[in-house]
Formats: sequence, C-alpha cells, structure tokens
Amino acid sequence: MLETLTSNIEIVVSTLTGIIAIASIFIAGTPTPNPDSALGKIYKVVELLSLTVGKAKETGKKEVVVEEVPIVKGKTVKVK
Repeated sequence: MLETLTSNIEIVVSTLTGIIAIASIFIAGTPTPNPDSALGKIYKVVELLSLTVGKAKETGKKEVVVEEVPIVKGKTVKVK
C-alpha cells in the first residue's frame, strides 16, 4: 500500500488538489443550508473536503443580535 502511494505520488497529489478545488468552488457558490437538514449534513462533508474551517465558514443560521442602547437623560442649559 505504501509503495503504491509513493510510486504514484504525482497522481495522488493532483487528485487531492482537484477534490479540494472542486469542493471549494461548490462551497463558495452555494448558500449554506440549515445544518439540521439532510442537505446540511452533506454540506458539512463537502465543507471538510474544501478545507473550509474556523471563521471562514458560514453557519447557515441567521443570528439576530439584540443590542440595548442606554438612554442618557440630562439637563438642558441655555448658553448666553
């Protein structure tokens, strides 16, 4: 097995490079589906093949950010 890999290293490297490139193009060109769906689970596998990890990937869930804004009440002073 190891001899087969070492004797055909060019083919192995070009095949892996092709898989990563095709998976990256697919991930970049499609919207991220809901992770709980069947398509979302397939999408995760393709994401791993494309080496899209960490902050480079989208989650598929739109987060709603609620921010509290403090209101400052002050006095109005007339300036002469």
